[in-house]
Amino acid sequence: MKRGLSSYIFRSVVQFLFFIINLFALYLMLRGHNYPGGGFIAGLATGVSILLLSLGIGVQEVDRYLRFDPIPLAASGLLLAALTSLAPVLFGQAFLQHFHLHLHHVPLFGELHLGTPLLFDGGVYLVVVGITAKIILVLGKSTSGVPALSARQRLRYSSPMEQEIEEHSSHAEDRHAP
Repeated sequence: MKRGLSSYIFRSVVQFLFFIINLFALYLMLRGHNYPGGGFIAGLATGVSILLLSLGIGVQEVDRYLRFDPIPLAASGLLLAALTSLAPVLFGQAFLQHFHLHLHHVPLFGELHLGTPLLFDGGVYLVVVGITAKIILVLGKSTSGVPALSARQRLRYSSPMEQEIEEHSSHAEDRHAP
């Protein structure tokens, strides 16, 4: 099983870049409701960092580091974005009406502006990270010849009538062998 590229320098640089890209993603997320950026682009930046990490250390190592299925992360992000959007309707306000809180004289920050757009962007961020991480892990595993889904995930996401690509390709190779 392939563990990633065998270059120590590449692995080290990718692990450092993972940290830097995610700091940049946090920056994009925090400035998103006032300037270009937000949850979507921050989620894509984190997705790129996961892709780079999987190229550097291997997709199976990334899967072990994550230790969770990314789809529930995406579902919780969708729930957060939906609740943030619908909450104002419960109080007689317009759909997606945002509220802001301005804090003055906050130690280390000075003025701090918090609002529901940050919650909405956080939900979008979780959706994008969850979906991109799942795509990267499934495609990376299946192209490496490793089953893309664990037994538990197969029960959750697959139809009982489905056959894995890896099984199908190995049966095809058996038929073509002399």
